[in-house]
Amino acid sequence: MKKNSFEPFVIKRVMFERTRLIDHDNKFHDNFSTLSALNLAHANNLELVCFSKGDRDESPFCKIINYGKWKYENDKKRKKEQGAIKKETKELRFTPVIDDNDVRHKIKQAIDFLDKGDEVIFSMRLKGRQKHYFNDAEARMDDLVAMCKEHGSEVGRKKTSNTITVRVSKTHK
Repeated sequence: MKKNSFEPFVIKRVMFERTRLIDHDNKFHDNFSTLSALNLAHANNLELVCFSKGDRDESPFCKIINYGKWKYENDKKRKKEQGAIKKETKELRFTPVIDDNDVRHKIKQAIDFLDKGDEVIFSMRLKGRQKHYFNDAEARMDDLVAMCKEHGSEVGRKKTSNTITVRVSKTHK
């Protein structure tokens, strides 16, 4: 979501001569005196809020509203939208000696997660003598990622002395 560079603000004194205005009854006025708008807002226990500065061709756009209530509703709506966008990250753990049947089951889970829009982390920890076969384990991890390439692509890879971690995210078409 693109951040708007202009934030609405409450007008407490005359900053410009004329304004385009939506009054407390939701009626639009094209060329309204800012002083009259301030007086009208004050008489109705509301605030005059500027939503756009305007330019040479247009006068600023203002509304007479309860600013606190508007801000509360706007913040609530923004948080709700951000909550809907949230992604989950799921982790699937493998060993270098995992059976093919278990691999198919975990890959099926990974594909389901990717289709829902979640990210998947494949992790493989090597223990004891398995550390000597790190290159084989890395090749096995490449095969696992290749099995889901139609549903997601590798975003990042991290290797330590005994762990390989690959992050896979949904492929955008």
